Amino acid sequence: MTNIRTIAKKSGYSASTVSRFINRSGYVSDKASKEIKRIIDEMDYVPNAIARDLSKGQTFTIGVVVPHMRHPFFSELTHGIMDLAFAAEYNVLFWNLSMTKS
Repeated sequence: MTNIRTIAKKSGYSASTVSRFINRSGYVSDKASKEIKRIIDEMDYVPNAIARDLSKGQTFTIGVVVPHMRHPFFSELTHGIMDLAFAAEYNVLFWNLSMTKS
């Protein structure tokens, strides 16, 4: 699996330089940007959202467990949670307990 360290090693730049390029969080020279971009394209690198969240210590994800969705109360509740969460740029994961029972 391609990661920042792999790109850094192949490009000849440090992992911190690659990170600054990917996250657009600091100065990276034009020469370094072009080479890092070339390696990223060559290796089909896509940043791992879970790894980013872990490094930040925040996932911006809300987990919701509901017993079922067959009652209007739970349907309205989930819609309200989604409306507020999405407005605040959070993700929502739902776990429907009725789907786990046999």
